[in-house]
Amino acid sequence: MKYILKFEDYIVKAEKGVVVTLVLAMVGFSILQMLLRILFHSGIVWLDPLLRHMVLWAGLTGAALAARYSRHFALEAFVKFAPKALHRPLEVFASVFTVAASGLLFYAAYKFIRDEFAAGAVAFYINDFPVQDGWAVMIIPAAFALTGFHALLGIFRQKDPAEGAY
Repeated sequence: MKYILKFEDYIVKAEKGVVVTLVLAMVGFSILQMLLRILFHSGIVWLDPLLRHMVLWAGLTGAALAARYSRHFALEAFVKFAPKALHRPLEVFASVFTVAASGLLFYAAYKFIRDEFAAGAVAFYINDFPVQDGWAVMIIPAAFALTGFHALLGIFRQKDPAEGAY
């Protein structure tokens, strides 16, 4: 189990890197687009749809990351107001519920991605290069898989004392 938790730590570092990179890129691209519009009364046509997809990627990656720290659902508030003796059982229940919901949503997202590729839908064009919609929204099933993975390991993980003891 310790190797799986170590593997999760690497995934968490990668998720944090992805979120930081996406946010910095979004800020930079937004400023670039703004300057191009103000100074040259023009802009990069494909940048706006790219930014919308980057928001989706950053948000869902952040949501998966939040699941690692059990900060993902309103059930957490219910746990905090419950008697201390019920905290651990309620947290386990919340994690099991999250794993089940993530599994169902992953399956639905998988079917959605499969249909997007089958339809050949294009999310946007970068010059003459079409970015298929399936690739642009691939984060949806990935985020649900990561959320379920983090929640499943949360059942077995010892809580960090800085976060509060069980």
